[in-house]
Amino acid sequence: MERREEMDEERNGDSGTREEEIREEIPIDLNILFSGHRRDLNRLFPDARFKRFLRDVRKNQREVEGFLKRLESDDSFPEKPGGAHEVS
Repeated sequence: MERREEMDEERNGDSGTREEEIREEIPIDLNILFSGHRRDLNRLFPDARFKRFLRDVRKNQREVEGFLKRLESDDSFPEKPGGAHEVS
């Protein structure tokens, strides 16, 4: 029966809806995501859509920071004089 519902959702273009419903069951605590702030961010931003947006922003920020760290630690591609615009 569940497979039939998934097929109906795919047919209607709502395949991501179920995933969002599952994520919605877990409450987002902005005070944990952005620790170090003195204000109660959950009271400041009560809208669930905005909380999801801020959670996604924080997740993207962490991914970018991790990517930059990997670039800094990767010494297998030494930078050539003249920067990226120089053609060999």
